[in-house]
Amino acid sequence: MYAGPVGWFGGGESEFAVGIRSALLNKGLGALVYAGTGIVEGSNPSLEWDELELKTSQFTKLLKLEVPSRQKVENLGRGN
Repeated sequence: MYAGPVGWFGGGESEFAVGIRSALLNKGLGALVYAGTGIVEGSNPSLEWDELELKTSQFTKLLKLEVPSRQKVENLGRGN
C-alpha cells in the first residue's frame, strides 16, 4: 500500500490516517519495507537515498533489519 487509507470502523465511529510508509511481514520470509522518494530533475541521488533511509528507519530499527548499503544497491544495478 502506498498513500492509502489505514483505519477502522466500529460502533458508529471511525478513524483513518494516510499510510505513506508501510511494511509487509511474513513469518519465515522476513519483511518488505515500503517508502518513496520524490526523484525529479536535479535531484541528488545521495540525498534521496539518505531521505529513504530516514523514512524507513523506524521500521528497520523496530524489526532489527539489515539495510543494504548504497554501494551494494548501486552494484546490484550494474549487475555486480
